[in-house]
Amino acid sequence: MLEKLEDPSRLEIFHPEAVLNKFGLKEGMVVLDVGTGTGFYLPYLSKLVGEKGKVYAVDIEPKLLAYAKKRVEDLRLRNVEVLKSEEDSIPLPESSIDFIFMAFVFHELKEPQKYLEEIKRVAKAHATLLIVDWTKIDRDKGPPPSEVYSEDEVQNYLRRAGIEVERIEMFNKYAYAIVGKINKKGPSI
Repeated sequence: MLEKLEDPSRLEIFHPEAVLNKFGLKEGMVVLDVGTGTGFYLPYLSKLVGEKGKVYAVDIEPKLLAYAKKRVEDLRLRNVEVLKSEEDSIPLPESSIDFIFMAFVFHELKEPQKYLEEIKRVAKAHATLLIVDWTKIDRDKGPPPSEVYSEDEVQNYLRRAGIEVERIEMFNKYAYAIVGKINKKGPSI
């Protein structure tokens, strides 16, 4: 599994530095990298948010988290913190995240609707959610189509969670991106 997660050809499918700014990631933001795995995308996220920003990397797999922590230490990514999470629980306070990044993770969620509610809990009002995942077609990389969600299926999950779908973009035959805006109602005055 580590070989797949560390394969540099992943950048041919989706290159974060070339794309993340386009989807609203800015310097100074607080980012949540859901399902960080080995931390493959952490150097890019760290660079894009800069010294004033912060990246929280979460995963449920201890061995992958150890690998990600080592990457953070080796690269001296001072604005990145790696945390163990659970499928239904993110160890962060409410309304603390500006930008949620889920790269090739959504299809692995056991209970997507429940997880989206947890994402909404940690997200600030009007936070951005970027989901990048595999297309539901035959391809020579990634999981079989039967194990992933189509763009329409993901859109339906987001809508049911009250997350506004702002944009869908196909990168290539392998991957698509869905950008959602978290809608949280503020306190009534």
